Amino acid sequence: MATLQQLTDRLRAEIGDTARAFTDTFTGDGVTYRFQLTTAPVQGYTLQVSVNGVDKSNFVIVEEGVGTLDFTTANIPPNESIIKVVGQSYRYFTDTEISYYINTAFLEHTRGATDSAGSRINQVDLLPPIEEYPVVLLASTLALYTLATDSAFDIDIISPDGVSIPRSERFRQLNEMLEIRRNQYKELCAMLGLGLYRIEVMTLRRISQRTNRLVPVYRPQELDDGSLPQRVRLNIPTYGDTTPQGTAMIRDLAAYAGDDFVAEFQFQFDITGYTPKAQVRIFSQGNYAQVGPLVLAEFTITKFAYTDSGVIDSVKLELPGTVTDEFPRTAYYDLQMTDPDGSVRTYLSGKIFTEREVTK
Repeated sequence: MATLQQLTDRLRAEIGDTARAFTDTFTGDGVTYRFQLTTAPVQGYTLQVSVNGVDKSNFVIVEEGVGTLDFTTANIPPNESIIKVVGQSYRYFTDTEISYYINTAFLEHTRGATDSAGSRINQVDLLPPIEEYPVVLLASTLALYTLATDSAFDIDIISPDGVSIPRSERFRQLNEMLEIRRNQYKELCAMLGLGLYRIEVMTLRRISQRTNRLVPVYRPQELDDGSLPQRVRLNIPTYGDTTPQGTAMIRDLAAYAGDDFVAEFQFQFDITGYTPKAQVRIFSQGNYAQVGPLVLAEFTITKFAYTDSGVIDSVKLELPGTVTDEFPRTAYYDLQMTDPDGSVRTYLSGKIFTEREVTK
């Protein structure tokens, strides 16, 4: 699965906005604290700023879009000091702008989309590999729209001596490139059946005449297959009554029957005083389930809590192979934690898909 950084690098490659190394040298006068770099935009976290050979990278404020450095009041370079700046710059966009295009394209591309198991794709790292390039294409159209809008404010220049500079030519070229990228995205979506221009194939569902409820659909099974029927989770029309997304993060897990299972989840806050609990059930709702609220397993949980700033706390869920050996093909789980005040909150929820083992 792709990360945001990987999609960012691919988008920059698509629009020709790759990083370029640069080195700038200034001379301090003891008063000036603001310095203009020779290139912009710059990648702030890559800049290495030194004054007379001493690293001062942590004492400057970088404005990435315009390419300026501001030294803090207590670290203004002294008179006749040598200031050296080494880093990377781009041609068009900052990292923040590129991330905005990627996230916007991801939300538009995956609107209402689900994976093969019926779970919503609501995080970049859950995006199937085949959909990564279409998302990059859609993000490139958003970036090209920005460049085209900027060039639209330029006007053609014609001097009295006959020199002509057709600034509108850049606007025309950007629009042609934009149209090519848009058509490429449309074609991929139509052929692969995904994204904004996917061709949807609907499965007609029967509705019970007496109860006005949809008749469930189950996966076909072999005649001698004695396992529990696996229900197909098809999308149900909302008729405009869309349920808002909950606070728990949806994350499906995969296990192999007979193998020990380990999964680790990270949190951006201190979980020292929290009490976690996680169970696996055969149905997510036991009130009306055919088998009842059967608990298949309870995870063994290990906490790794750190109080130092910048360190991510984590929770590890484990199950022995003797437990996963009895798992059905599909089960449900969630992870709850009780905070020091006694409040209970569910942080994770999803399905566990178990592949049957061959070697025993």
